[in-house]
Amino acid sequence: MTPDDKIAAFLAEPRNAVVVGTRADGRPHATPSWFAWDGQLFYVSTTKDRVKYRIFTRDPRAQILVDDPTGFRYLMVYGTVDVREDLAAELPHFRAIRPKYGREVPSDSELLAGLAAEHRVLLAFTPAGPPGTWTARGFG
Repeated sequence: MTPDDKIAAFLAEPRNAVVVGTRADGRPHATPSWFAWDGQLFYVSTTKDRVKYRIFTRDPRAQILVDDPTGFRYLMVYGTVDVREDLAAELPHFRAIRPKYGREVPSDSELLAGLAAEHRVLLAFTPAGPPGTWTARGFG
């Protein structure tokens, strides 16, 4: 298995990604989040009342850290976030997050209604480079 294959397998496991952005006053803001990785982008669901939403609508620069404290592995990835508010268009990405963490996936109409009721948006994180450029430890 290549290092990139090991990274892909690691990202398919149900782990938290610590999503980091920069507050308006320059302080970092870090929150653990569930995520999906499709081989190109990381996807994180959040709501419009959360600090993450305000941060990334103002400044798209971001960092994601995914770790495994028991296996001494981690990934640190820099990139940018695109805040996506078209829930219907992003439904497949919202769907991808739920089963990874053992959550039931309702029908499209139920999921869409729930996302709208919670004022959800999708953060689409584009890494600054391919996996070979990320800070990765323990995937040798």
